[in-house]
Amino acid sequence: MNSEKNDTGDCHFEQNRFTISIIGLGLIGGSMAMALKDFRSAYLIGVDTNPETRKQALATGTVDEVYETADDAITNADMVILCVYPHHIIDFAKNQMQTLKDGCIVTDVCGAKMKLYEALIPFLPRHIEYVGIHPMAGKEIDGFENAEKALFVNTGFLITPLESTKAETTALMQELGTYIGATKIAVANPELHDDIIGYTSDLMHISATSLCMHRHPDMTSAYTAGAFRDCTRVSNINPDLWTELLLTNAHGILPHLNRYIDDLQKMKQAIETGDANALHELLALASKNKKEMLTR
Repeated sequence: MNSEKNDTGDCHFEQNRFTISIIGLGLIGGSMAMALKDFRSAYLIGVDTNPETRKQALATGTVDEVYETADDAITNADMVILCVYPHHIIDFAKNQMQTLKDGCIVTDVCGAKMKLYEALIPFLPRHIEYVGIHPMAGKEIDGFENAEKALFVNTGFLITPLESTKAETTALMQELGTYIGATKIAVANPELHDDIIGYTSDLMHISATSLCMHRHPDMTSAYTAGAFRDCTRVSNINPDLWTELLLTNAHGILPHLNRYIDDLQKMKQAIETGDANALHELLALASKNKKEMLTR
């Protein structure tokens, strides 16, 4: 058993308490564990391969037990929250989901759903409930050391049930989202989720990273202000994770990316030709659309 003992020296599930196992205690998983403290009087079990993360999670009281691998952490879990890379979620479905107890609810926080679900569904056992979630929160830095309880306060929270997901399971995810502090909760099918996220998240990361692929050799911080900080903040990115996410959601990204490239070409042409009227129309349209976005 790959586990870390708590302060009392005990190392066991509390059999009569609602048990939540969180797989992956990075920024999102660690913050989720902190935010879910006392949710339904839950007994929280964490899993992470990093020994320092396990040590910190236990020492700070973020979890009640912690393990290196999921095998020992999911035996009696009532809920499993997968806060790991997409390929790890699929591996979990293939290798460990059959061992979950009857009625266990499994969820993931992955930012791309449709392709993930297509890979998952053949491995989902009938005795468990699966529903995806996507907390719309994060930072440009990751790791448990950057996790915080308030990460999800006043944020969006998306729920993406499967066709087989029961209404009460979706309702439980709504309860969970409210408990961790989310104030804008929406339910969507995986295809709609991926299409919208392709614009609101993935395209924004593509834009930010593209802006930082080349920089002016003589620039210093004296030349930067809010526009530079806002437009490039998320370019300090985890390339391993985002390579997976962008490829997993290629179907949701490409229509928006193609449109974005077309719009950039229009801006370029207006500037190259000195067409003030065309440039003014483009800027006015963007301003109008942004004002409308703020009302939604």
